[in-house]
Amino acid sequence: MARKKKYGGGSYLERFKPGHACPAGCACTDPHTVDCRDRGLPSVPDPFPLDVRKLLVAGNRIQHIPEDFFIFYGDLVYLDFRNNSLRSLEEGTFSGSAKLAFLDLSYNNLTQLGAGAFRSAGRLVKLSLANNNLAGVHEAAFETLESLQVLELNDNNLRSLNVAALTALPALRTLRLDGNPWLCDCDFAHLFSWIQENVSKLPKGLDEIQCSLPMENRRIFLHELSEASFSECKFSLSLTDLFVIIFSGVAVSIAAIISSFFLATVVQCFQRCAPNKDTEDEDEDEDD
Repeated sequence: MARKKKYGGGSYLERFKPGHACPAGCACTDPHTVDCRDRGLPSVPDPFPLDVRKLLVAGNRIQHIPEDFFIFYGDLVYLDFRNNSLRSLEEGTFSGSAKLAFLDLSYNNLTQLGAGAFRSAGRLVKLSLANNNLAGVHEAAFETLESLQVLELNDNNLRSLNVAALTALPALRTLRLDGNPWLCDCDFAHLFSWIQENVSKLPKGLDEIQCSLPMENRRIFLHELSEASFSECKFSLSLTDLFVIIFSGVAVSIAAIISSFFLATVVQCFQRCAPNKDTEDEDEDEDD
């Protein structure tokens, strides 16, 4: 009798069988819930039942989410990944997560969120990224999250945030931004305006967020600021803007020089090729 091919600790067919037994060391409290919390796991245990809907893996040492994870477990609705060692989220990590609604990635070691980090997770309702080491969030990090209602970015290392990352969330109702070392410079002005217009989405309003004043060694609450605080930024130019202006000026100058040279060349050629009037008159006199 031919043996079944082994794959990941069980037969290939058993691996992809709905209702498969719990992974070793985990507990299944109901047919659709797998609890692997606080087990010291270095990686995501495998395999799970194909129809798992709630996965709890908080309190382990997991450093990454397998790229094809949600392709196999597309019924997953709730994922608790708190208190692990995630350092990054690869683009495509959440491919196949069409049903995922609640995702908790708090208390990890994430430092950056790239464009489309949560692409394909369009049904997310709550996303927690609190208590990481986030220092940068791409303006397209949350694109396609049209159903997201709760976003937690509190207690990270964010000094600035592109408003485009927030305007991409039409259903947003609750936003946590407190606990970050915000810098109240001209780059913060747009975010401050957005916060004022959407203050109802902050659980504690402007009283929960502090920022550092440029050139001053002190922090203040946002309720102490106003639009007038950023009045000097209205006509300020960023370094990128200055480079664009300089480059445009150089390009225009070069274009003008080339155009002048071309025009002069055309005129000179025309003068050389055109018949000389005095010569024509002399030729006519000789003929007479």
